[in-house]
Amino acid sequence: MVLESVVADLLNRFLGDYVENLNKSQLKLGIWGGNVALDNLKIKENALSELDVPFKVKAGQIDKLTLKIPWKNLYGEAVVATLEGLYLLVVPGASIKYDAEKEEKSLQDIKQRELSRIEEALQKAAEKDKPKEARKDTFLEKLATQVIKNVQVKITDIHIKYEDDVSNFRFLSLD
Repeated sequence: MVLESVVADLLNRFLGDYVENLNKSQLKLGIWGGNVALDNLKIKENALSELDVPFKVKAGQIDKLTLKIPWKNLYGEAVVATLEGLYLLVVPGASIKYDAEKEEKSLQDIKQRELSRIEEALQKAAEKDKPKEARKDTFLEKLATQVIKNVQVKITDIHIKYEDDVSNFRFLSLD
């Protein structure tokens, strides 16, 4: 269905940096109810890399991501995103084994996204420079902008496990 593709594209645009292989086959869409559900989303290992935290995600999963979209009053009501069952296994940044191939692929993905963002910015700048032609935002641009301006995020059941195999703590035992 076309609407599923549109919603999947929007979700990929905003969640693609954090979630692996987001596609429309995972999407369960109740069009008239305004409910979108995604199950068993795998979190990318580099999901926290832009935050410059001293740990990395070794494994992660979101059991269920639900979006409630008020189609009838999109400009008046909030879009509610609910994450249920957020599981993260984090390790110190130094404990991740270096994989040159994975690192190269990650860098390539980052460069590709950055190029796309630059191209979009250049296109927008070129459009602004055009003499007052009637520019109309597409339906998708208006929809995405409105959703982002009016979104509420709820997270339930957060489980974070921190495994430290770098530090070598020896516990004192008095026998």
